[in-house]
Amino acid sequence: MMDPITAARELGRAIQNTPQYTAMKAAEKACDEDASLQELIGDFNLVRMNLTQENAKTEKDDAKVAELNTQLQKVYTDVMGNSHMMDYNIAKQDVEEIMQKINVIMQAAVNGQDVDTVDVESSCTGSCSSCSGCGC
Repeated sequence: MMDPITAARELGRAIQNTPQYTAMKAAEKACDEDASLQELIGDFNLVRMNLTQENAKTEKDDAKVAELNTQLQKVYTDVMGNSHMMDYNIAKQDVEEIMQKINVIMQAAVNGQDVDTVDVESSCTGSCSSCSGCGC
């Protein structure tokens, strides 16, 4: 019988060998190598820092806060509209879907359910109050 930590390590390797994970890592690399995207991310961080500083002032300039909020939204839209960032977000969502299914199975195991028959396709919100079937 395999101990849970060893099994978890094997599971981790299995996750890293999925096409979804490979696609996510490739998309991440493309984001890292996209100079214009990295510049946009830098701009976003700078505007966010300026907004945080302005909001922390005792006598903040409401017009400046509004202007910085507008700038922040524009840069955010530009970042999220970048094709490499869009590809990354889709690939990351695919990996998160795998992780959600794994979490459903692990939660079922902890709750004493049959891990072979648990429905991994059900959508879990993470809140047991909205759940009708996990046994919480």
